[in-house]
Amino acid sequence: MLPYRKCVAIVLKKDNLIFVAERLDTKNAWQLPQGGVDSDESYLEAAKRELLEETGVSSVKFLTQTRNLYKYDFSQYSQDRMMKKYGALKYRGQELCFTMFEFTGNDSEVNLNYNTQEFRRWKWESVEGILNFIVDFKYKCYKAAFSELNLLR
Repeated sequence: MLPYRKCVAIVLKKDNLIFVAERLDTKNAWQLPQGGVDSDESYLEAAKRELLEETGVSSVKFLTQTRNLYKYDFSQYSQDRMMKKYGALKYRGQELCFTMFEFTGNDSEVNLNYNTQEFRRWKWESVEGILNFIVDFKYKCYKAAFSELNLLR
């Protein structure tokens, strides 16, 4: 059986809202910024790097991260896309540490073209709103992490 990819998901807070972005390659697929952890990185280092690469944001204050890791399996659609792109699957899904930051900058700092563009648009959303539209295969993972981070009301 294939392993899970070691990843971070970034919960970027502004007031009582969370940053989410719509994937460039899949319309209406909204998610938190996230990405793989390099072998020489901590989860915190990876979270800061991924946040900067995907959003251009560096004005943050670290708040906390989950003690637990949360796994999800890739959907069949995601697996098919990876097979087409890479010719093989290396992972069955992702194992995430959720890292939470307070956004200390201005919205003008957000730059989805900072590195390689992964998102088409972004917004600030309530935790409940995110859980209402997150893709099915990530729902349990997000809900459990939001609960651990005391974000659910």
